[in-house]
Amino acid sequence: MKFEIRFYDKKFNWIGAINLCNYLQFKRELYGVGTFELQVSLNIKNILNLCKIGNVIVINGDSKKVGIIRSFKIEDSRKGATITINGHTGDGLTTQKIVVPPNASQDSNALGWEKIEGNAETVIKHFINRNMYNAYDKNRNISNLMVAENTNFGKTFPWKARYTNLAEELENICSYAQVGYNIYADIKNKKWVFDILRGKDRTKSQKDISPVVFRTEYSNINEFTYTEDYLDYANTGYAGGSGEDEKRLMYVLNPDNKDVDRFETFLDCANSDNITDLMYYAKQKMVDFEPKKTIELLTLPRTFTFEEDYFLGDKVSVYIDNIGLEIDVIVTSVIEIWEREEGYICELRLGDKVPNIFSIKNKEVIR
Repeated sequence: MKFEIRFYDKKFNWIGAINLCNYLQFKRELYGVGTFELQVSLNIKNILNLCKIGNVIVINGDSKKVGIIRSFKIEDSRKGATITINGHTGDGLTTQKIVVPPNASQDSNALGWEKIEGNAETVIKHFINRNMYNAYDKNRNISNLMVAENTNFGKTFPWKARYTNLAEELENICSYAQVGYNIYADIKNKKWVFDILRGKDRTKSQKDISPVVFRTEYSNINEFTYTEDYLDYANTGYAGGSGEDEKRLMYVLNPDNKDVDRFETFLDCANSDNITDLMYYAKQKMVDFEPKKTIELLTLPRTFTFEEDYFLGDKVSVYIDNIGLEIDVIVTSVIEIWEREEGYICELRLGDKVPNIFSIKNKEVIR
């Protein structure tokens, strides 16, 4: 398999390039942080210097296909010695930070929280500015990071957090707002650039742009997995705000659900000290208890090609004829795989991320 992977150091100084690998998987996530895995021969000249922790890779000169090396493993077997490199996409820079709220001298109105109310893009970029780009503690800033101009996109809502991992907080915000984000490379100017991802409606029902329809009948789906998960489902939430015991502020979300169709849960919103905030944060918490509907597709580029006809974050139409499934759903994850034997493969996840033992988050509330 021949293509180009360029290697740079942390400041985007060019180190070298390779044109051959055994295996490369590059996974991008709409709401969260993507990953990559690359395996090459250990016999490649200067390979150990190229694969140092913290170095940056760029695939085929595409600034959106950029990764940060976080680990490597060297193996020797009968087939030869190899080095396997793993890391994050550029979005992984957010995993290095936590949400640090301002103290009283920095913001007397913050009261121990990093908080903002605005449209989705404003909320997301506020947390980036405060923790990576224009932090109160200048040592927290990433010196070669730029934040793209705010276009005030998305629905309006309040958000507050403190001492949570920034990547996890952004994933929660983006999942709630149905907006993605990306940190890509500006190689020419040796910068990281942060911006949001706004998908387009490419479903069959709209008339503005050419629709994208995946359908077994069209032979553009090779394999599929469809999952509906209601194990953690709830539709009525008892939200608890500030206060203790009988004096605790309470609000019931969706109280009209009844009988066997009522699924209840408690929503700990201790960061809310008034009923308006409590209502907003209850709705945000309730997203975690919605049913998870996921389609995973192994696509065939006979009618549509990723990043030509559709992109991460776009809403597309999917028809699975043999089970009678018709659904319009957002492309939330894309895995591109290059293999020496099999060539290029593109796998899509559409809809929700199905939880597993590796993706369970710490739901402890920081009061």
